[in-house]
Amino acid sequence: MLGYPHEAKDVTKDILFEKFPTYEVLGAWSRGEDAEWPPFDDDEDEEILQRPRLRFDIGQTVVCRVGPDPVTGWAPGKVVQLWYREPSWPANSWAPYKIELDDGRNIFAPGDVDQIIRQA
Repeated sequence: MLGYPHEAKDVTKDILFEKFPTYEVLGAWSRGEDAEWPPFDDDEDEEILQRPRLRFDIGQTVVCRVGPDPVTGWAPGKVVQLWYREPSWPANSWAPYKIELDDGRNIFAPGDVDQIIRQA
């Protein structure tokens, strides 16, 4: 489902082509393949370069807070992406890490602090 901040009468073909996934992305999705959408803007690349250095790298083993108990509320996993974001998040909203837990779940760490994510 897509939404545009325009009245239907004002939506042009150019607006649709600018905002709608490309044929390549739609084709990949129809084949069950991953395809990034929306694409990152050049401005976002510049912003990433200005972000603080993170403590962990992709592939590094970590433990993440997944529950309220201070002892059992942790789960092991590995960092699979730096500066993760969901398409539905507001502009310029990022999580420092996306983590694949050992049990197969994918989560994100909303902050780079020991109370959320720490070295295994």
